Amino acid sequence: MTVEIAFVGAGGIAQWQHFDNLESIDHAEIVGICDVDAETAESAAERFDVPAFSDHHALYAETDPDAVFVCLPPFAHDDQEIAAAEHGYDLFVEKPLALSAEKAREIRDAVEDNDVLAQAGYDWRYSAGVDRAREILADRAVGYVDGYWWGGVAGGEDHWWRHAEKSGGQVVEQATHIYDTVRYLAGDVERVSAAGSHRLENAVDFSDATSATMTHENGAVSHVSTTCAAEDGKHGLEVVADGATIEVTEQAVSGVVDGEEIDESFDRNPYAAEVESFVDAVATGDGAGLRSPYGDALETFELTLAVNESIERGEPVEL
Repeated sequence: MTVEIAFVGAGGIAQWQHFDNLESIDHAEIVGICDVDAETAESAAERFDVPAFSDHHALYAETDPDAVFVCLPPFAHDDQEIAAAEHGYDLFVEKPLALSAEKAREIRDAVEDNDVLAQAGYDWRYSAGVDRAREILADRAVGYVDGYWWGGVAGGEDHWWRHAEKSGGQVVEQATHIYDTVRYLAGDVERVSAAGSHRLENAVDFSDATSATMTHENGAVSHVSTTCAAEDGKHGLEVVADGATIEVTEQAVSGVVDGEEIDESFDRNPYAAEVESFVDAVATGDGAGLRSPYGDALETFELTLAVNESIERGEPVEL
């Protein structure tokens, strides 16, 4: 079966990853492109020799795809996913899912009501490093996880990423990958207490450094720190478990496991892996192998919103 795919949002990660990765899959075919920026839509459409649209309703009506990739900034989510679900189209939705929990829950309900497959773009779940960490931790009790996403400010001058009202801030838009991986390795969170500061980076209107401590339902504890004021990038997690203390990135795992030192590195494109998994699920109609279904991604999204809420309120938040 050839899986016909339409895109809503043709800039950013669509161009950086998804177009190339889909081109490498023999049974995937892009049939239409929609973007509110006409030049972006037309450029991408020309690449695949398909029609370009500025309105997603017209895209759906004229292309009738099997699945839709929604690659939008947080503030731009309206009814794109809901309309696709109502048409019966499976969905690949880039993170973060929206700006508000209410909108994301509305989308989740549409996905469930229309019985479509929906995957969120948490590529760390498809990385070889996280795969290996899951193997090591499979039969071990996790006691503590320390995650970090340190880097710089994204986008050019006055880019939407730099404004909390459009991006949700660094925790919601960017460090969400680390929060999601914390959940993936240590289980669901029941309580978060966070603090933030804004002392170093004037290009953003949100906290340029945050620290969040979490209690998990299974009794584990975790911590995630973020900053967009770092001179160098650093993204990963350190895990203390029964008989294992490891550091995990997308492409490496190192540390001590059962008294033996390990230092393993990998070469896998997790974006390609997540896209291939989604296309295969659409082709077979079986979503059991999807590692980041929309409903689970919603829990990560709500966790990042709770971090911001805790910073604003100055007190812990229960999930």
